[in-house]
Amino acid sequence: MTETPTVAREAAPREEGWTHCAGDEVADVLVAAMALGGIDHLFFTSGSDILFFQEAVAKAQATGRPTPDIVTTMHETIALNAALGNTMVSGRPAATAVHVDVGTLNYGCALHTAFGGSYPVFMVSGSPAKGYPGTRKGARDHPIYWIQERFDQRELARSYTKWIYRLELQDNPGLVVSRGLQLALSPPQAPVFLTVPREVAMSPVDGGSFPRVEQLGIVRPSGPDPDAIDELAGWLLAARCPVIITGRGGRDPSSVAELVRVAELVGASLTDNGFRDRLNFPSTHPLLETGPAPCEADVVLVIDRKVPWVPRGERPDDGALPDDRSDLDLADPARAPRKACRIAWIAEDPAITELPLLELAGDLRIASAPRLALRALGDALQDRIDAGGRERAAERIRVAKARKDELRARYEQDAHAASSRKPIDPRWLSYQVGRIVGKEAIFLDEALSNARFVRRYVDTDRPASFFAQGGSGGGWGSGAAIGAKLAEPERDVILASGDGFYAFGLPTIALWTAVNHGLPYMAVVYVNARYTTGTSQVVDFYGDDGYAAAADFPGGRFDPPPDFAAEARAAGAHGESVDDPQDVEAALVRALAATRDGQPAVVAVRIP
Repeated sequence: MTETPTVAREAAPREEGWTHCAGDEVADVLVAAMALGGIDHLFFTSGSDILFFQEAVAKAQATGRPTPDIVTTMHETIALNAALGNTMVSGRPAATAVHVDVGTLNYGCALHTAFGGSYPVFMVSGSPAKGYPGTRKGARDHPIYWIQERFDQRELARSYTKWIYRLELQDNPGLVVSRGLQLALSPPQAPVFLTVPREVAMSPVDGGSFPRVEQLGIVRPSGPDPDAIDELAGWLLAARCPVIITGRGGRDPSSVAELVRVAELVGASLTDNGFRDRLNFPSTHPLLETGPAPCEADVVLVIDRKVPWVPRGERPDDGALPDDRSDLDLADPARAPRKACRIAWIAEDPAITELPLLELAGDLRIASAPRLALRALGDALQDRIDAGGRERAAERIRVAKARKDELRARYEQDAHAASSRKPIDPRWLSYQVGRIVGKEAIFLDEALSNARFVRRYVDTDRPASFFAQGGSGGGWGSGAAIGAKLAEPERDVILASGDGFYAFGLPTIALWTAVNHGLPYMAVVYVNARYTTGTSQVVDFYGDDGYAAAADFPGGRFDPPPDFAAEARAAGAHGESVDDPQDVEAALVRALAATRDGQPAVVAVRIP
């Protein structure tokens, strides 16, 4: 990265070691501080209040100063989701710039996703000019600036951010950016939000001295309490039936190997229990999703998971499963641990303070980065395990391997048995998707009701190769695919999405962005022309003989569905619709080939 030019004057003693930006305006300092804080890309949606970013970035590029690159997006939802996809893959912060309150509102549920997934994104919103017309550069010059002024625009993001701030004339702009990034990147990571009035950004600045993020200091990951680790190791070694529930520990890719070590030392069963935010554990490992279930455990260890099960009043005394265990790998989050079960939690925030109420039991809550806690736990287990413990662990792994082999063979049989069904069976589609996903690919899962089939057939063993959004807002996938491809341009990026969530993600705009920035990804759309919430879940409460079912679920179906393939072609992407199961493989192969030739691709597959 180019070194920041310095001004001629000497720094004051309190500023010794600070960066000196030779820019003319506050905006010049803002972009320099972003770049020096690790931000490579500014996902930008145009607005008259943020046009200063365009000038400042172009000026910095022309004069050799540090700056993020502008990535033009046509909608704020795509901008934020692309920033999320970029930071989740790169591990570096990303930034967005949007237009006043309306642009912030256009973030939509991507704002929920950013907070729910703990993404370190620096969100900037312009703030309407307030200066009296003609009194200063950037002051009000149009009626819209009176209409767009809110009492406190920051309130729009308050519940979804770790830090909010409004830049004022008296502020040091570089310090404000560095402080926001310091908080976004310090654990637990989260998005931050800054509003910038136009006339403030256009104000002159003298010198622009500010501390970089590393000078403020990003908080290092915290380590665990040794006594708590020793206690937990004793529980696991004495356990008859230990179970580990994962969540998003794989946000730190190096934690995956530490978790494998711990699980193998005690032969603990691993489960995502219905939700997976990252690749936390290799999908082909015999201990993953082969049982026993959390309701059968006498010790449960929860790793960086917010809601690992759904309580049902009193915790049951006997949580045994029925005799039919055919789908044990698809653990039911409604099956809570028994009363007698000891429960331990490991997370940077094991009390999960972002949730106003949480009634889930915990006998031991260990505040630590999962990687550090798992490493310490593995060392403690290694020191204390005896020959009998090793034999028990080996036997559990042997049983799990046999179960894994049995399940994988049966799942393949199920897929082939469904290979001629029309509409196309999601098992067959997911099986074919799994066959084309390479070891180096980045796989994004927003398949929702069909996610269980996707995760059954798509092997993801490499850390940082599998991602889900971390929240519950639909439409993350297409934007995230753009950001992921920008972070790792040499890797295939493949998205599996339900049609409802795919539509929420503004695919036309996402595909335009991918085409025009040369960021090809492949989207496989599971088209069932319905919302699970508006059909299956209605039946759960009102039965299939209810009025809504008799009326064919008004509000829950959108049949016929949009022609997603035609939409893709209109946006300049490769697009195919598939309704014959014998055409699935060839369509997927053609689509992946198109992305490798530089063209985004969409395969829309009609399923029941």
